[in-house]
Amino acid sequence: MANLVNVVNPDAVVFGGSLREVYAAGADTVRRRLDEMALPASREHVQLRAAALGRNAALIGAAELAFDQLLADPLNAGVAG
Repeated sequence: MANLVNVVNPDAVVFGGSLREVYAAGADTVRRRLDEMALPASREHVQLRAAALGRNAALIGAAELAFDQLLADPLNAGVAG
């Protein structure tokens, strides 16, 4: 992760899927290792977070994709044109 932070310089790193539980169990250790290994300019502003949707993220994303047309235009969804 330190290499990723050094190269990409993200504003946030979100731990999702199975990494969500790993991060939740050892957030202090992850932050400490990042502080030891990442460049100061990259690590100072980066936020570390666990994904809010948890294990259901992929299912929620798939459902949203399936309903995208309906949500975008509820009156004309499914109407062949």
